[in-house]
Amino acid sequence: MPDGSILAANHTAEEMFGMSQGEIIAVGRDGLLIQDESFQAAIKERAQKGRIKAELIFKRKNGSLFKGELTSTFFTDEDKILKTHSVIRDISDRQKAEESLQESERKWRTLFETLPVGVSVLDKERNVVYHNPSLGKILGLSKDDLISKKFANRKYVYSNMKELSFDEIPSNKAFNEKKLVHEEIGVIKEDNSIIWTMVSATPLPFSDLSVIIVTSDITARRNIEEDLKRHAALLDVSYEAIFSWNFEDGILSWNQGAETLYGYNKKESIGLNSHNLLKTEFPMDLNEFIEKLKKDKIWSGELVHTRKDGKRIIVESRLQLIEENSGEKVVIETNRDITDRKKSEIKLKETLDNLEEIVEERTKELELANDYNRNLIETSLDPLVTIGPDGRITDVNKATEKVTGYLRGELVGTDFADYFTEPEKAEKGYQQVFQYGLVRDYPLEIRHKDGTLTPVLYNASIYRDGSGEVVGVFAAARDITERKKAEKELREYWENLEEEVKLRTEELAKSNAELEQFAYVASHDLREPLRMITSFLQLLDRRYSGQLDGDAHEFINFAVDGAKRLDKMIIDLLEYSRIANKEMMFSEVDFEKVMEQVNLNLNIIIYENNAEVTYDYLPKRVMADESQMIVLFQNLVGNAIKYRSNEEPKIHISAQKEKKFFIFKVKDNGIGMESKYLERIFTIFQRLHTHNEYEGSGIGLSIAQRIVHQHGGEIWVESQQGKGSTFFFTIKI
Repeated sequence: MPDGSILAANHTAEEMFGMSQGEIIAVGRDGLLIQDESFQAAIKERAQKGRIKAELIFKRKNGSLFKGELTSTFFTDEDKILKTHSVIRDISDRQKAEESLQESERKWRTLFETLPVGVSVLDKERNVVYHNPSLGKILGLSKDDLISKKFANRKYVYSNMKELSFDEIPSNKAFNEKKLVHEEIGVIKEDNSIIWTMVSATPLPFSDLSVIIVTSDITARRNIEEDLKRHAALLDVSYEAIFSWNFEDGILSWNQGAETLYGYNKKESIGLNSHNLLKTEFPMDLNEFIEKLKKDKIWSGELVHTRKDGKRIIVESRLQLIEENSGEKVVIETNRDITDRKKSEIKLKETLDNLEEIVEERTKELELANDYNRNLIETSLDPLVTIGPDGRITDVNKATEKVTGYLRGELVGTDFADYFTEPEKAEKGYQQVFQYGLVRDYPLEIRHKDGTLTPVLYNASIYRDGSGEVVGVFAAARDITERKKAEKELREYWENLEEEVKLRTEELAKSNAELEQFAYVASHDLREPLRMITSFLQLLDRRYSGQLDGDAHEFINFAVDGAKRLDKMIIDLLEYSRIANKEMMFSEVDFEKVMEQVNLNLNIIIYENNAEVTYDYLPKRVMADESQMIVLFQNLVGNAIKYRSNEEPKIHISAQKEKKFFIFKVKDNGIGMESKYLERIFTIFQRLHTHNEYEGSGIGLSIAQRIVHQHGGEIWVESQQGKGSTFFFTIKI
């Protein structure tokens, strides 16, 4: 009723208020409602409009309160009595949800307001309906600038400096394509400086708004990346093999110098244990070495590594242990191949009496730097310099300070050419880098502050910025002082060697004269008694043949045969001596003509043994002693016929050109020999058979070997018992 009395209530009302219908009727409207301002306003509005819908506070029987939505309407019954019809709906759960939503919105807004990244929301007309303070800080714009779309007047570029079109802008692209867009974008400000950002834009399909955009400032990261590229390029122009590794993950980085020195590329190296990959030979036990490195933080000395092709090399090595901010321990290893230098030192030591071994040890410790790449550069043993387009130094390493005597602060900003003995030549080399992109092994001399000169070979290349523009030159210098010193010592040695050669020549001439006298004695004085012994033994056999028994005749025959063989050995020894001491007469030799002469000389034994001697195309213009070549082939072909098998002898001669030599091959089908005798057959007077089986003194192959050696070559044989032999020898071209 309009006066607040209640005539009836349904079951839902009973449950809502915890009362029976009678109790509800008894307490009336005033017992169910809180009489507050909302209530009074609702009663007044119903009186005016005849109908209300309001949210009011209701009271249950147990005294608890709840919020309900009241819909109340006046109507007149059939007796013309004015009454009200009221419907109450419990909205306390909805109220809690709305309050929770409001609290959530407040938290998220607080979160967005405090985020270090920029957050903004655009409507479908691209108006900024929300942005947090960080967006303005990143873009350098005020709140009014953002609302007035001042950012729309700016240019946007990709990382390669290509300008974005309107549709390529992430917010527009996300709206058009209805998907998440993630782009690295450069924003060009009014002063032409660039803010590098990472932008993520995503559409809001269940909202009247268009897109939400998250913007991160990555300018500092971009600058670091550019520094990393510059430092990486500087490392790759270094002659040294520079790589880093840790104790858990193996090799972490691998520069171009390491690829060149060891033959392994980055894919083959990264992640592997460097000691296993390079088969490192340490100067001490590995565990002891690691403990020393961990304790001292730095180690320098010599190591032995094995390249991919199996070649063992000696390297001058420097290891530095760096502990990064994360706590990870990384080792920077720099290696320089000093194998050739070591060989030169050994050769000098063998050649020059009491020559002290020259070893330069670099002991200067590098200070640990916070920048990881700076540490890589500072560990280089070569001077490394970056030079601007104007020819002025922009950066140097410690090695450059050392070789010039000036500190980094004194060098940066000065003309790089001023530190060389020939500034114009240095400037010319610098211009060549811009012309050709790089220079290698460019010879210069650096002048130290105290006047000391250091000869170097420069290796340099251009470097570019992110837009591809050439902004300077990277240069690395190799100190060649030790090489120059070794060359000087070798020159002095060869100058002194001429006098030694002269004295040795005189001694050899005297020795040759004595050998010629020996040959005369061997051919006359030694052979004469042998002829006398042979003659008297034969005379004894004839004169007293009737008085001697069979054994005596046999003994005389043995003695005569021995004397004849001794005479043959003396003749062969004389021939060996002549070959060894005769002055060689070099001329252009046609080996086919040599074989024609050999066949002529051996015509009788070739005919008697029904032998077949063939040869392929043989070289026609080789510098050699022709007479000795005839003796060489005659001995080899004669041996092949002598040691024939049951088959008719077949001997084939061929030649093949290999680099600086001709390799000759003499192949036969004779009896062959066991492999254990292959070296023995070239020893003078060494025989594999008795005199009854095969005649000869055992000196023929020794003479062949001597001839080959005098021509700067080598001779060897391959053979199997019963399958013939093949003799090989080389003659220099």
